[in-house]
Amino acid sequence: MDRRYAASREYVETILDSGESLLRIINDILDFSKIEAGQLTLDHAPFLLRELIGDTMRSLALRGHSKGLELVCDIAQEVPETVVGDDGRLRQVIINLVGNAIKFTEQGEVVLNVELESRSRHSAVLHFAIRDTGIGIPAAKREAIFDAFEQADSSTTRRYGGTGLGLAISSRLVELMGGQI
Repeated sequence: MDRRYAASREYVETILDSGESLLRIINDILDFSKIEAGQLTLDHAPFLLRELIGDTMRSLALRGHSKGLELVCDIAQEVPETVVGDDGRLRQVIINLVGNAIKFTEQGEVVLNVELESRSRHSAVLHFAIRDTGIGIPAAKREAIFDAFEQADSSTTRRYGGTGLGLAISSRLVELMGGQI
């Protein structure tokens, strides 16, 4: 009886994982369509930046730790505690970028650094950088990977999965936020 239960549980977990993957793809397509149509609007509300980043990195930790990776987050002391912007979309960008770093890193670490680039009386420009010990991206492909449905190496699609939309969406969201990737 225990074996049947274990097998049933494994089937249900596989179905759940597949459903979640399909939902992510559908949401990516919807987000990309909204952005391309100029219909995506960003929220502008205050939020606690360190709390958002900490929660986001914790949500990615299981994926990283299951591969034996060290997941590090370093936020410079001068980065403001509270910022105004779209916390949900910033979270989405971090998940896409750090998630990709985890996906393409077999051993070592993935590091998210956040620094204050400049500050005026009413605004701050932050610099987010992700560094990893993964397979890397050929210099000739670094710009192309931010185009829709593009990947650095199409043969990696079969091994690593993905639609090639995450980086395109992240790039567009960062542009909408007034930044560049």
